[in-house]
Amino acid sequence: MSKKALTILGSTSTIGVNTLDIVQQHPESFDLVALTAHQSTEKLLEQCMQFKPKYAAMSDPSAADKLQKSIKEQNLNTKVVSGEDAICSLVQSSETDYVMAAIGGSAGLAPTLAAATAGKRIMLANKESLVVAGQIFMDAVKKSNCDLIPVDSEHNAIFQCLGSPALNSIDTTHIDK
Repeated sequence: MSKKALTILGSTSTIGVNTLDIVQQHPESFDLVALTAHQSTEKLLEQCMQFKPKYAAMSDPSAADKLQKSIKEQNLNTKVVSGEDAICSLVQSSETDYVMAAIGGSAGLAPTLAAATAGKRIMLANKESLVVAGQIFMDAVKKSNCDLIPVDSEHNAIFQCLGSPALNSIDTTHIDK
């Protein structure tokens, strides 16, 4: 079984941390390509020290500079990049196969859309990508034939219902439209 090359968008978020817990429990299954955060340099540094990803990306350039200094002080081989374009490049890279999209809010749209366009397998915890640009996002998913796996509670519940034969038997005629 080959390792899954994983990039975690928003690794310092609750879902990102929980994803890293799974990686820690199954190190034989994952190769961490990149971890990303906005400004949480201390937490991202801790993650880099523990998991040793190839890349660490900060959307905020000044936070990336701070992280770069800390990475150098710790003598880690993790390359630090910054900005939305760099994060989008990481998810589109041939080094990444799986993307955990855990960046909150509309900030997660561009990198998650980049992953969809590149045909990556996306574990979607960022519902705002669907709220802000649902049709554009789903068109990219269909065009690239990528796998989209909803992992946040609300859209996972919808996903489960849509795949369930029980949904077809629900009487919705009484619901106001």
